[in-house]
Amino acid sequence: MVGIGLIVVGLGMNVWGADRKEKVELIKGGEYRRVDEVGSVVQGNSKVMIDMGGEVVRPGVYGLKTGARVNDALVAAGGLGVNADREWVERNLNKAEILRDGMKIYIPNKDQSRIQNLKILGTEDGLISINAARVEELDKLPGIGPSLAGRIVDYREKNGGFRDINELKLVPGIGEKMYEKIKDKVAL
Repeated sequence: MVGIGLIVVGLGMNVWGADRKEKVELIKGGEYRRVDEVGSVVQGNSKVMIDMGGEVVRPGVYGLKTGARVNDALVAAGGLGVNADREWVERNLNKAEILRDGMKIYIPNKDQSRIQNLKILGTEDGLISINAARVEELDKLPGIGPSLAGRIVDYREKNGGFRDINELKLVPGIGEKMYEKIKDKVAL
């Protein structure tokens, strides 16, 4: 009877917990764990899978503990490669950001960054990079003011950059009409 009661209680807790919110919590030694809103551990030693590419010593897919940071991913990939654009990394990569499952981190080499900077300045093909442009540069797009340009930057930072130009439609204030106006004037 006691065994059946425990099973029923366990199932009830399982169903009750299905809609609880989770968060990442710091534990001793700089490690993290996922916990629900009442503090129960949801996932202990789970991993996130990330893809490290570009100018790192060992590009590839890595499984890191939930709660790991971008800096941990760089260490796992052997650090920056010889030709990595270290200036770009310092300006654009938040090494303290918590990794998300399925995240792609790409480190450009010095030549790629130079070409990208030319695109941003409009001296190569006139396209503005939605993954690198500042608010002032995005503001130059037709129909995009400083407020909407700020939302583009906020979306980019919150989501680890744009993976596709169509993602612009997910930025609050950019509908289909606005997207049609700017889609040929932007690049990743």
